[in-house]
Amino acid sequence: MFFIFLILLSFIPICVGITLLVLFKKNNLSKIIFLFLLMISIWQLDVAFLYSYNLFSYETIKFFFNLFRFGSIMITPLIFHIGYTIVNEELSNDKKIKWQFLVNRTSVLLFYGVAFFVYIIGWSDKGVQNIELKQIDSSIFYYPVYGELSWIFYSNVFLFIASMTFCSLISLNVQNKSIRSFLVYFNIFSSIGYAIGTLNMLPSARLYPSSIALLVYALSILILSSRMHLNIVNNMNKKLYDQWKFLYQVIDLNPNYIYAQDENGRYLLMNQSYAQLMGKDIRDMIGKTDDDINKDSIKETPFAHQEIDSHKLGKFSIIEESITAATGEERWVQTVKVPIHINESSALLAVSTDITERKQYEDEIKFQANHDALTGLPNRRMFNEDLTNLLEKAKINGSEIAIVFLDLDRFKYINDTLGHNFGDCLLIEVSRRIERLLKQSYQSAQVYRLGGDEFTILLPRSTSKDCEGLAKRLLKLFVEGFLIDNNEYFITPSIGISIYPKDGDDANTLIKNADTAMYYVKEREKNNYQLFTSEMQHHFYRKMMIEKHLRTALENDEFELYYQPILDLKTNKLIGMESLIRWNNHILGQVRPDEFISIAEETGMIIPIGQWILKTAVKQSVSWQKEGTEPFRISINVSVKQLLDPMFVEHVKTIIENANIDPSNIILEITESIAMYAESMIEKLNRLKALGISLSMDDFGTGYSSLSYLNKYPLDSLKIDKSFVMGMHRDDENKAIVKTIIAIAKQLDLKVIAEGVEGFEEWHFLKEIDCDYAQGYYFSRPLPADDFKENWLKELN
Repeated sequence: MFFIFLILLSFIPICVGITLLVLFKKNNLSKIIFLFLLMISIWQLDVAFLYSYNLFSYETIKFFFNLFRFGSIMITPLIFHIGYTIVNEELSNDKKIKWQFLVNRTSVLLFYGVAFFVYIIGWSDKGVQNIELKQIDSSIFYYPVYGELSWIFYSNVFLFIASMTFCSLISLNVQNKSIRSFLVYFNIFSSIGYAIGTLNMLPSARLYPSSIALLVYALSILILSSRMHLNIVNNMNKKLYDQWKFLYQVIDLNPNYIYAQDENGRYLLMNQSYAQLMGKDIRDMIGKTDDDINKDSIKETPFAHQEIDSHKLGKFSIIEESITAATGEERWVQTVKVPIHINESSALLAVSTDITERKQYEDEIKFQANHDALTGLPNRRMFNEDLTNLLEKAKINGSEIAIVFLDLDRFKYINDTLGHNFGDCLLIEVSRRIERLLKQSYQSAQVYRLGGDEFTILLPRSTSKDCEGLAKRLLKLFVEGFLIDNNEYFITPSIGISIYPKDGDDANTLIKNADTAMYYVKEREKNNYQLFTSEMQHHFYRKMMIEKHLRTALENDEFELYYQPILDLKTNKLIGMESLIRWNNHILGQVRPDEFISIAEETGMIIPIGQWILKTAVKQSVSWQKEGTEPFRISINVSVKQLLDPMFVEHVKTIIENANIDPSNIILEITESIAMYAESMIEKLNRLKALGISLSMDDFGTGYSSLSYLNKYPLDSLKIDKSFVMGMHRDDENKAIVKTIIAIAKQLDLKVIAEGVEGFEEWHFLKEIDCDYAQGYYFSRPLPADDFKENWLKELN
C-alpha cells in the first residue's frame, strides 16, 4: 500500500507542472520548470520501487531503481538550464552579454553531460553495488549500497550548489518584479527541497525525505506560480482598466455620437456626446431601451423607436438621417452600424457623425443650381424640370396647365441709363410683388426668373379664364411705382400666355407660344396681356421679314417723310406740321409705322433712322423757307432710345448748325415713357432747351402716370392722344379727360395740341374748351412733301 501511495504522490509535481504550462501559455521558462518537476516525480518513483519488496523480485526492483535515479541526477543540470533561460529571455541586453560568458549553450550541455555520466556510473557495480533490505521499526525497504565510485554521486551535490548559485544570482538581475520575485523564491524552495532530499543518503531517514522534498517542490512552485499568475492577472486587469478608462476618455472626447445596443435595444455603452445629444446622463441610460428612457421624459430621444432587428445584427450598414436633438435643433447625421459580440451575445455598435454643415452646404449648392442668385426665385433649370413633371401629371389627369411669360417693358433702357445696380433692385422688388400675389391668391402657382427681366409663372389646373384673371392682377401690381433709393419709378409688363393642351402638348412648344404671345403684346401697346393664338405665327413671320429688310432700308432709300398740318383753332391758320415717316419696300410694299418703329427700337436701328428723319425734316423746312415760304414750326418724333443715346444732343446741335435753321422752329415730340428715367432725363431735356428747341409731350395720358414730373420737365406743349379726341362726341368720359388735360396744361402754362380730329364735332368742342392747336383727317391726311407744298404752303404764302 505504501508503494501505491508513493506512486500517487509522484504525480503531484507533474500536475503542478501541467498547471504551470497552462497558466503561462507554455513559454520557455515554464517548459523548463515543467521538466524540473517531471524529474522530481521520477525521483520519487525510484524511492517507490525501493518500498516494493513484497511486489517485485530483487532484480526488478534494482532495475527500476537504477532507471529512475535519472530524475534526482537531472535536477542539477535543469537548475542550470533555468538560469540559462532566464539570461536569454528576462535579462536586459547589457546584463545578458555579461552572463552569457559563463551561462551559455556550451555550459548547459556540459552540465547535462556530467549528469548523464553520473547516471551511467550508477548502473555499474562501482556506482551502486547492490540494494539490501532493511527494517527500521515497522518500515521495510531496500537501501542502495554504493561502490568505490560513490564519490561521484556526492560531487553531483556540489554541482547542484553551483547551479543554484548561478541561477539565484541571475534571478536577482531580472527587471520584471513579479518574475524576479517568483525566481528568487523558487531558488530558495528548490535549495530547501534538494537539501531535504539529500537526507535520503541516511538509512535512518527511511527514504522519507524525498517525499517531503517532492511536496516542498510541488507546493512551493504551485503557490509561487499561482501568486505570480495572480500578480500578472492583476497587472493585466489594471492595464485593461487603464486602457478601458483611456478608451472611454477617447470616446468621450470624440465629437461623434457613439453608442451600442444589444438585441433588445438596451444601451450597453455610449459616449458623452451622445448623452448630451439625448439630453440625459450616461448612468441613467445604460441598461435601458429608448422606450424606457422616454417613459421618464417629456421629449423623445433623437433615435427613438429604432427597433433592433436581430436578422440585421450581422450586417454592416451606413445610413443618413435627420434627427431632432433634445434642444429641439434639427441635425443631420451619418450613422455607421457595425455588428459586434459582447459576452457571447450579439450587439450593434453605432457611430454617428454630424453632417449638418455638409448637408446645409449640399442644400445651398442645390439651391444655387436651381435658383436665381439675385431674386432667390427658381431658375430656368427648375422651370424646365417642374414643367416637365406637371405635363406628365396633366397627361394622366387630363387637366390644363398655363404658362405665363412676363417681360418688363423698356427694362434695358433702365439698366443702360440708371445702372445695373438699380436694375437689380428693381428686379428684386418686382419678384417680391409677384411672390406676394401668388402666395395670397394662387398658392398652387410658382414664379420663376429665366434671366434678365423675364419671369414665368406655372399655373396648374387652370383655364383661360383663370389665366386672364391672374394676368389682370399682375398688371395691377405695376400701377403703383417702385420706390428705390427714395425715388419712385414706374415700369410696365408685357404678358404672354399659352395653355396645355390647346396651345401645345410638349414643353418646348408651350414655351415658344407663350413667348410669342408676350412679344405680340410688347410690339403693340405693351402693359397688357395676350393669350396665344395661331394667327400670331403669321405675325411673327412678317416681323422677321420686316426686321430683315429694315436693315437695308436706309441704304436703299426706301424711307419718305410725310407731313400733316397743325392748325391754330382760334385763327384756323397753319402754324406748323408734324413729320411722319413712311416706308415702301419692293417686297413688303407699304409698311405701317406702328409695325416697323417698334422693331427699329428693339434692334437699335431707330438711332440711325431717327437721325435721318431729323436731318430730312430740317432740310425740307429750310428748303421751303429758301423758296420764300414764311418760317413755321416742324414737329419731329423722338424715341426714348434716341434720347438715351449719349451723343443725341450733339447730333441735334450739329444738324441745326449745318442746316442754319432757327432752332425755335423745331419741336421735338417725346413720350410719357421718359418718366421712368426721372432726373437723368430732365438734365438732357434742359440741354435740348438750351439749344432753343421746343419740347412737346406726345400721346399724353396713355403712358406712365407722370404728373408728378410734369412741372419738372422743360416742356412747351402737350399733345392729347387721338384715342381720347376721336371718341369725344360718343363718350362723355373722353370729353372729361380732354377737359382735364387742357386744364392741367393751362395751369402749367403749356400749349395744347389735339391730334386725331376727324369731324366737325371734335373741332367745334375743342375750340369751345379753349384748346390751342389741332391736327387730324378733318384738316388733312399726312401728305408727301410736294403735295403738302401744293395744298398748304401756297395758301400760307
